[in-house]
Amino acid sequence: MIARPWTDDLPKCRNTCVASYFSRLGGNTNNTDDYLCFHCQTEDNSSLYGIFEPHNGIEAARFIMQRMAAELYFPSPSANDSDEETRERLRNAFLAVEKAYIENYDGLIAERTSLQYQLLQTMNEQQKGHIVGRLKEIDQHLSGGASVALALVRNGRLFVANVGEARALLGRADHNMVLRVVQLTLDHALHNEDELLRLQHLGLDLNKLRNAQYLGNQTGTRCLGNYLVKGLYKAFPTISTATSEPVIATPEIHGPIILDQSCRFLVLVSAGVYKRIQEAKGSSEQTNKQLSQIIVENFRKQTNFKNVSQSVLEEIEEEFVSYCVKNNLTPKPNTHMSLLIRNFNFLPPVEESVQKSTSVRFNPIVQSKSSSLLLNEIGILLGYSGNETENDSIVDTNQSAESSDIYPPRQFEKDRKIKGYVDFSCYYDNVAKARKNGTLPDFIK
Repeated sequence: MIARPWTDDLPKCRNTCVASYFSRLGGNTNNTDDYLCFHCQTEDNSSLYGIFEPHNGIEAARFIMQRMAAELYFPSPSANDSDEETRERLRNAFLAVEKAYIENYDGLIAERTSLQYQLLQTMNEQQKGHIVGRLKEIDQHLSGGASVALALVRNGRLFVANVGEARALLGRADHNMVLRVVQLTLDHALHNEDELLRLQHLGLDLNKLRNAQYLGNQTGTRCLGNYLVKGLYKAFPTISTATSEPVIATPEIHGPIILDQSCRFLVLVSAGVYKRIQEAKGSSEQTNKQLSQIIVENFRKQTNFKNVSQSVLEEIEEEFVSYCVKNNLTPKPNTHMSLLIRNFNFLPPVEESVQKSTSVRFNPIVQSKSSSLLLNEIGILLGYSGNETENDSIVDTNQSAESSDIYPPRQFEKDRKIKGYVDFSCYYDNVAKARKNGTLPDFIK
């Protein structure tokens, strides 16, 4: 039995829900042994969030997760740190974890070198077979690593850092109460033109890279861990001509992003989740929007906020399995799925002093059709074409929260009446125009 990670004992952010497991296509229960994320509070009321998507096994990813938490939590970020100091702290944490990973595997690296020398000196076929078998075992250990997406909330400001293909998304409402979905991270993959340019500067063929699916033994161009494709990259013919290590551990840092009342929720998601959406729906440009729509629908359906991440992953998995069955496809087994949702102003906040979460009450909405269809049709009436790309938009019918963990709560007044907060004049004007043009949807009278 695998020991429970010490990060489980850190003080939890109660405005966060998470789900993390290996998809087993039909047996996708939440296995705590596969739990590769954290969401914790620090003493000065800052918050740390992270998801860790494993490559080639879970052992290295678990080591990286726990070491990253230690680097950032002890000591915790100071409220007096400047923005540049905060960015530098995040950057140094990634590099320190990478160094610790290499040191953790020093013994295996030394054994590998010794076995390769013995292999050159050995003539006995049985001994060679034993050495080759052990070398494969070592290479499997050394190839373990993780994509990482981190978020730090401090003084109402958000910082994000990532390596690999895990994403951070922010849902925020614009002045028309339309929910805009912004991707805060960059995918470190071979479809990223900046990453291709970096690799070209190392002497790799740009045309070959554009057509490649893997960089060595992984799809990402950055990660933590995986010494095999870093220190031993010369063993891979496709990248052996590089003048230095092509896969790096240096993160990209974004922020600060001001968290005002327009911010609805933050999402950290592993590539295994959004790539399932891409495959099932056949589109990569609308993936963030589609994921956010599923999250919004589950915000409204679930009576317990803590279950939202789990129900979202189950819905995505169900649609993906149906797609595979329909098209007679055999998906890759044991895909890791992680989804972390941090509520800001979409739902009423959970007070950090409360030990047990209470049921979430939702603002009432009128719904005539399925949520996705309704969102699309209202979006068209409001003047959105539905062709937005990764900075996508969906309609947010929830009222801006009166209080949050960013703004101090207001005094509760029992008899206070809520003022109207939606101006329907634009809606009625568009309905009249659509009726005149004969394009009014059937469900609107």
